[in-house]
Amino acid sequence: MTEQHYPAGPAMVKIDGTKVRAIREQKGLTQLYVATVVEVTTDTVSRWENKRYPTIKKENGLRLAEALEVELSEILDAAAGVASTENDASESADQTHPSQDGNSAEGIFATDPWYHRPGHLSIFVVIAALVGGVWAALHYLSPEASISETTVTRVVSPHFIPGKPLPVFLKIANPSPEAVSIILKEEVPDDSTFTAAFPSSSGIIAGTVKWLTKVTGSELFYYTITTDPSFNGTLSFAGSVRGSNGSQPAEILGDVSTRTSLHHWADIDGDNRISDEEILRVYDLVANETPSALDLDLLEEMWLGEGYQWQPEQRQFSILP
Repeated sequence: MTEQHYPAGPAMVKIDGTKVRAIREQKGLTQLYVATVVEVTTDTVSRWENKRYPTIKKENGLRLAEALEVELSEILDAAAGVASTENDASESADQTHPSQDGNSAEGIFATDPWYHRPGHLSIFVVIAALVGGVWAALHYLSPEASISETTVTRVVSPHFIPGKPLPVFLKIANPSPEAVSIILKEEVPDDSTFTAAFPSSSGIIAGTVKWLTKVTGSELFYYTITTDPSFNGTLSFAGSVRGSNGSQPAEILGDVSTRTSLHHWADIDGDNRISDEEILRVYDLVANETPSALDLDLLEEMWLGEGYQWQPEQRQFSILP
């Protein structure tokens, strides 16, 4: 498969819309999700799948393949391969054999360029400055540009009890006053099972929890996982966040691992009691939400008591009065 380049335009590829739709549906992806990753509209994705626009920019083809989590070659039209934009034959002929009567654009510019005429150069400079200023304002002040400043920090306890739900918190900080569209992905650790997410995720595919949403200011996402009760070891975390401005995915910051123990996940220092600081830390995270998966009632009972102990045989906590 060869690729040709023409000065008239960017490289293009011819995709197979039937393959695109089949892969998307097989992986449970929505057209909205694909459109957001590729940075086009859902109507455009629909036209691609219905073969109304089979030839697209190679750049969009690569993004489409990324959204579908396949190689570009897997969605190309097998008979077409890679194509490239080419001007209309008559336009190409005009460019290759310019008019010799002096009326062509090249002839006019060569004999009397407008920017050589008195006063026109200063006008050109002013216009260029205005255009540059507008572009800079749109580029740096638009809500989409703020994704480069949007950060996601993972907060997870240093330890957990195998077989019991473990919450993984994702703190999103968006300094822009405007809403920013993001795709948040979090890989479910090996040896663990995804059980719930808040807010509801856009789906879990190949062991990755995904959210497609808009965020304003500071927000909290979380999900819970469990392991087999017999599991003994460490879980490792990884994830990324991506905005709609074409930037590369940014790594999620914060905690990256947790290990098995006999202590409640909220008991950060592992002293078998829930201190004021520890319960306040949890409430600061969940704010006004009351996620049922976290069992905050049990946590409050532990805090009110003198301590707690984990009973492995009964697989439950006993609270010291």
